[in-house]
Amino acid sequence: MITPLTGWQVGYASSRDCAPETMIPATVPGAVQLDYARAHDWPPFTEGVNFRDYHWMEDVYWLYTAPLRFDAAPGERAFLVFSGIDYRYTISVDGELLCGGEGMFSTVRCDVTRFAGRDATLRVWLDPVPKADDSDTRTQGRKSCKSVACYGWDWHPRLVSTGLWDEVRLVIEDARCILDLDASYALTPALDACRIDASIAVGEDCAVRLTLLDGETAVAQGIQETQGKRAQLTLSLENPVLWYPAGYGEQHLYCLKAETLDAQGNVLSTHSRNLGLRRSRMVMNEGSWAQPADFPQSRSDAPATLEINGRRIFAKGSNWVNAQVFPGEMSAAHYDRLLTLVKDANMNILRIWGGGFINKESFFDLCDEKGIMVWQEFPLACNEYPDDDAYLSVLRREATAIVRRLRTHPCLVLWCGGNELFNSWSGMTDQHHALRLLNSVCYAEDRFTPFIMTSPLNGMAHGHYVNYDEDSHREFITDLVASRNTAYTEFGSPGAVDPAYIKQYISPEDYADCSLDNAVWVEHHAFKAWGEGRWLRKCEADYYFGGCEDVDDLCIKTQFIQAMCYKSLFEEMRKQWPHCAMALKWCLNEPWPTFANNSLISWPDQPRPAYYAVQQALRAQLSSLRVDRHLWWAGERFHAEVWMLNDSSVNALDASEITVSYALGDGADIEWGTLRCPALAAQDNRECGAISFPIPADFSGKITINLRVKDRPALDSTYTYLCRRREAVSTQGMLNV
Repeated sequence: MITPLTGWQVGYASSRDCAPETMIPATVPGAVQLDYARAHDWPPFTEGVNFRDYHWMEDVYWLYTAPLRFDAAPGERAFLVFSGIDYRYTISVDGELLCGGEGMFSTVRCDVTRFAGRDATLRVWLDPVPKADDSDTRTQGRKSCKSVACYGWDWHPRLVSTGLWDEVRLVIEDARCILDLDASYALTPALDACRIDASIAVGEDCAVRLTLLDGETAVAQGIQETQGKRAQLTLSLENPVLWYPAGYGEQHLYCLKAETLDAQGNVLSTHSRNLGLRRSRMVMNEGSWAQPADFPQSRSDAPATLEINGRRIFAKGSNWVNAQVFPGEMSAAHYDRLLTLVKDANMNILRIWGGGFINKESFFDLCDEKGIMVWQEFPLACNEYPDDDAYLSVLRREATAIVRRLRTHPCLVLWCGGNELFNSWSGMTDQHHALRLLNSVCYAEDRFTPFIMTSPLNGMAHGHYVNYDEDSHREFITDLVASRNTAYTEFGSPGAVDPAYIKQYISPEDYADCSLDNAVWVEHHAFKAWGEGRWLRKCEADYYFGGCEDVDDLCIKTQFIQAMCYKSLFEEMRKQWPHCAMALKWCLNEPWPTFANNSLISWPDQPRPAYYAVQQALRAQLSSLRVDRHLWWAGERFHAEVWMLNDSSVNALDASEITVSYALGDGADIEWGTLRCPALAAQDNRECGAISFPIPADFSGKITINLRVKDRPALDSTYTYLCRRREAVSTQGMLNV
């Protein structure tokens, strides 16, 4: 019998030595901040600057209590299973200490059989939020395994989560029950056979049966008597059906089922988990061994091409940040809505950024089913993490738990130590003990999934995050066309959200006061999030459009700029294949309502206009333009290359004809002519020619280019760029940014 524990209450105190003055109803999974706000009828923390009222909650002790009343028959055992505690905790029943520790991602199991048949009280004390210093910045998280984004980021408010963030269950089963099913596998080099190793922990020694199911059919099975309450079983499978990411093959999943048996062969306890079989490798990009060209120098560019089951893949997708401020709010339904948008956008990979949370099991189940590859980082980001024994002990336990939980998910194709650890603001190297530890854990626990120390590595690129740099007066696309990187694992194009969305979280008076001095605009990351002019980029509206009339106009224009630029940026990175093998934008989503940033999806799951532009840019096959800028000037000639892109690993493209037309402003289409594209093999991109035409000296507005592929409308593409007259004057209107 497995039941969630109910009747939770929570309260706070200045220390563990004094009981809370008041206890209030608590929701589990949840967060103490949400419970307190709910009990006191606070307005949503997403509105205005209400989240500031929560800051005091970081520095007190919180006590959860719940009644514990259950019966257990002779021969049964009872356990409390905590799937996620945030962060430092002590667990007791009626004053008897059960356990204590720290960490968010290790399951905690407590035997409570001895409390059966009586009324008892469970108590969980949570310590104040860990803080390495008094800076009120992300460096406070550098000595813990908490999400550092919670301490404040350029898209996340400072709200440091605390609470029982995942399920707490009471499990009552036969003493010979399965406590844990841990599994790993290894494919042969030819991918024609697989060995599956499982370790099954049980409550009492008994017989264990392990079965690999393909649908309802058992394809491998073994039985063993446990020794020391554990069984080690190995299954062999010939000609396994492999798992592939979407667009490259089937998302095939097996089921691994463990059962304990009595002397007569009756099933006492069952535990199962899905298992997908795939081989993931990180291999050298084309041309990387030729760099560096001079002698003597260090190593060549790091490998940055994912190879799944022997097929090299152009990884196109996004960075993922925590989907909610409080991890207890993350749900399978919310994950499903977001991941459906990911798949519908033609993405095949998500980089789970190291500053956020490790997602719940349902996230990985959905990625398995939808064929979305996962690059998973450990909880390290933008800090120097210590070679401290206490920290490393927690990190080892957390990392081991994470790897063991996730390693049978075929979607998980890459482990990474964390974000931007080799950069100057972190100051780490591959000699830091935390990274050496993580490498050793991944090797010991999941040897056949690749591991990299951090992102970016040499050859990879993070940035840029603006479309137009007001200091250098250059567009990002201009530099990108001239670049040569093996992977773009972060890049961004900022823009605002719809005015109607913003107005849900701001008063009319504050909305009208769109300025660097308005706290609501600042705290929702329109300004001063990372430099004063980010992320609501009035300078870009001025550059591309010549100005804006009011707040609504500013939002709409920056939305247009974001969509225009993301489309070109993704397609340019694809054109650099096979030397470039990854294009992962920053970022897909957000945990609360920002008014402007680089996201494609506003919290909780609302696509922005740029989402649909990216969806078009990431089609497996399409006609495409290459431009080196998005703003053109009246009186000059527009010019662009015409390409055909084919990411498909199995489908070639026949030779084709591309008809090109263009329109100036609202004018009629003007036929430019036709270009021939040669046949393309699978995973081949090809330039088909170039177009050029004069822009009238008095024109200002949008330039629209249409590419129409004969008899293949699915490959058609449309692009819109901007043109200004050099003497155009910005109409600042009411804006004082």
